[in-house]
Amino acid sequence: MRRIVLALAAIALACQHGGSPASRDADATDPAFVLPGTFSEETTVADLETRFGAAHVKRGTEPDGAGGTARVLLLFPDDPTRRATVRFHGGDLSGRLASITVTEPASRWRGKHGVQVGTSLAELREKNGRAFYFTGFDAGGGGRVRDAWDVGALDVVEGERLYFGVDLRLRDPGSGVARPGEYEQVSSDDPAYAHLGALVEVSAIVAWSSLDDEWS
Repeated sequence: MRRIVLALAAIALACQHGGSPASRDADATDPAFVLPGTFSEETTVADLETRFGAAHVKRGTEPDGAGGTARVLLLFPDDPTRRATVRFHGGDLSGRLASITVTEPASRWRGKHGVQVGTSLAELREKNGRAFYFTGFDAGGGGRVRDAWDVGALDVVEGERLYFGVDLRLRDPGSGVARPGEYEQVSSDDPAYAHLGALVEVSAIVAWSSLDDEWS
């Protein structure tokens, strides 16, 4: 039903711009570090250890939002270029995968069509190819997109087993710039917020599942 899109970023045309071989290699995207790529709800701890090496997959905990803690996996916890957090539904590492989240600005991880931490809201609109909806900003300047790409290029496609989403942040949350509220969902093409295109950027890329879907 849905087909895997591995967003293999092309090596930059550095030869035309005076770049060195080392800089060109740095721009190549490893398929193992693409979201959602070949990850799925069925991806297990053992699968991740096989893919990345057991030494790079560490158990950890984080607040669960209800006063307790949830168990998580940390991929490459000591390497900001490869670090990611893997969460499981119910906080049970033997359960189904809930999300893989990347927040590091220097990360090698990429989302669909090369989306990465630092991509602007305007660039997201361009990569998606049509308007999408995002949730407005909390007091800290954070918003997000989850399953609201309105069948643009960043929507789930045949063969994929996870959705792609992003967290957003205002680059200057204290500026007082007009913005949608925390619980307001607005279109990326809303003229009232056209100025946000250059003022909002991706703070995290996320592959996620809801447990409500039957992937086939």
